Amino acid sequence: MTVLALAPASQVPEGTLLAAPDAESVVARLLELGDAENVLVVATDRAGLEAARAARLVLGGEGLGVLHHPVPPTASFVALAALRMLPPVALGLAPALLAAVAHDSRTAALLSSVSALDTPRPSMSLDLASRLPGSVFRVDWTAQTVARAESIDLPAGIAAVTTASERPVREVDAAAWGPTQIQLETDGAFWGAKRWFEATVLLRPLEETVGALLRPDVVAAAHRCASCGRHVAGELCVFCQIPVLSGAAPVHSGGHV
Repeated sequence: MTVLALAPASQVPEGTLLAAPDAESVVARLLELGDAENVLVVATDRAGLEAARAARLVLGGEGLGVLHHPVPPTASFVALAALRMLPPVALGLAPALLAAVAHDSRTAALLSSVSALDTPRPSMSLDLASRLPGSVFRVDWTAQTVARAESIDLPAGIAAVTTASERPVREVDAAAWGPTQIQLETDGAFWGAKRWFEATVLLRPLEETVGALLRPDVVAAAHRCASCGRHVAGELCVFCQIPVLSGAAPVHSGGHV
């Protein structure tokens, strides 16, 4: 196993290696792996990020990568499923894979209130509207927009990952989004609303998204970290936590839907 998720067990793909978002738990989990190299710790919130960084300081070495990916639970589930498909030698390309997965999926939510929402930030008028009974808001995480709307309005794809409050905001038929549906149990803490419905629709098989990133010509175009020599993407090397040199060759996803 090369990916360690700091997230609730109900919100990750089956078989994912997990740890609680505190330094002691992360260190204990990593020690259980023994001499495993190229382990990527994925933090889904600020507490997890701080715990991962602390564990990295305690254990040292360049074999431990840290990646912060604060996205809605359904999008996090899809991202973790994709990251687990990366071979250990390609974990430095994780930021590029996350960007490709975001491109090949759509995430949105229906909320009863957006007054506690920070990202994307609603307008003052929408914040005030949250105080009105019966209000429903659509948050398009992919487009980073907030609006008053009754429908979640997502395209059809090949699979949908959903999560909802016990009392629904609106009745939604997830079957219209693809032949496969996965339901997650969450507490809604990400949205800060009493009632919510969230979905991520996958438009392209994850195997294709990962395969496009790992094409020999795409990997050959990737920049290498000046410190550890790994292929890297994004602004920081996830293993060394140092900036990728300016002028680095971009890592493309190899074509998207």
